[in-house]
Amino acid sequence: MYVCSIPGLPQSTSYQIATEEATLLSQYIQKKSLSGFEKEAGEFLADICRDKGLIVERLPSPENSYNFAASLSPLSDNKPNIIFLNHIDVVPEGNTGSWLYEPFSGTIADNSVWGRGAIDLKGVAIMQLMAIEKAKQWGGEEALPYNVTLLCVSGEEMDNQGIKDVIENSFEKLNPVVVFGEGGTGLSQISRGHPEQPFYCISVAEKKALWLKLSLHIKTSGHGSVPPPLYANKVMTQALNRLLKKKQEIVFDATTVAFFKTIGRYEKGTRKLVLKHPRLFKGLMKKALREDPIIFSILTNTITVTNINNAQLPANQIAPEIEALLDCRLLPDTDPGKFVEDIRSTLDVEDIHVTVLKETPSAPVSERGLFYKQFQKAIEEVYDNSAVLPILSPSYSDNNFLRRMGVPVYGLTPIQLTRAQLLSFHNSNEHITLNQLREGIKVYETLLRNLLLK
Repeated sequence: MYVCSIPGLPQSTSYQIATEEATLLSQYIQKKSLSGFEKEAGEFLADICRDKGLIVERLPSPENSYNFAASLSPLSDNKPNIIFLNHIDVVPEGNTGSWLYEPFSGTIADNSVWGRGAIDLKGVAIMQLMAIEKAKQWGGEEALPYNVTLLCVSGEEMDNQGIKDVIENSFEKLNPVVVFGEGGTGLSQISRGHPEQPFYCISVAEKKALWLKLSLHIKTSGHGSVPPPLYANKVMTQALNRLLKKKQEIVFDATTVAFFKTIGRYEKGTRKLVLKHPRLFKGLMKKALREDPIIFSILTNTITVTNINNAQLPANQIAPEIEALLDCRLLPDTDPGKFVEDIRSTLDVEDIHVTVLKETPSAPVSERGLFYKQFQKAIEEVYDNSAVLPILSPSYSDNNFLRRMGVPVYGLTPIQLTRAQLLSFHNSNEHITLNQLREGIKVYETLLRNLLLK
């Protein structure tokens, strides 16, 4: 690769003549595709798929959105289908002043592609597409045991409408036997004994999202100089304090037990023993687990107060109404109805009205069978000394909609992410390195080779 410095830019900045995958990703990022407005970006990617010899079929979607499938063989052949799932939409750019490069510029600089969607999830789409193109070059699609389809959908970041439309209108046509989508990623700093050890976390299940609105109205005197004994803001904040102080139960299911056992292989002494038997030593682990927000989030139901709203009043006027928004994430076996009743009981204020704003579907855990093992094998072939482990994803995606249909779904962005990249999710300065793009393509390509040719 040729690297050149550009006059007038900081010394640390260099621009590259990029590889094909980097150029495609840069162009794709430039097609701004906020949720509900994905059509231009979807048409762009569909055209690229056609240029690469894939069979493209647009799937039903709203006028300004875009869902499509790009396959090795026609869907009408009804072959068992390996689905590579990604979403076209991205979240808004936020404060553009905090971006190093314009968020929809797709700038290729500092050995990276920069912009909204670089990782979540346009970069993954390009990795998947390039791997499928490679599989097409092997020839004889009719003789392959599976079809392979790049499934690109809209609305994942907002309401999952794209995957809902696909399931309602095109599920049987797609005939999926497995889906590889988003979820976990590659991380280090997990093992205390070997912090440099790379782990690749494949999500086999997701927590259920439950968004709640708490509303309270208390008619009181209005002047802040003479505070009444009870008023809306006081009662609500006291109730929220009770809710947030309540400790949620730590639960070790089969997935999280396997997660800890895998990490335990890289530890020594007492820590190794404890991690290999997490249920037995749950009491010893509780304090440390509660201090790690990421690990804690996969072991418990969580409640986050994301917003508190009052009318826009001057500082000396007491608001009669208050609303609070809660983002709750529930373990797969949690009954959402009972969970809401527990919240009402803990708030302990009869006048607080609880409204469910959003509830994502629960779904069974995907078993770690043939396709999981082949994914693990591909990762281990591409990355030396890597460790692969299953995880329960604390966030939700399109995956559970397909798991509910009885399809095994495995979520992984198959690259090692830095702390800066993790912080860039739904934030400023999202970027992916050129090397990460190449490595991700290689993992997907190796997976397909193992499934199609062996």
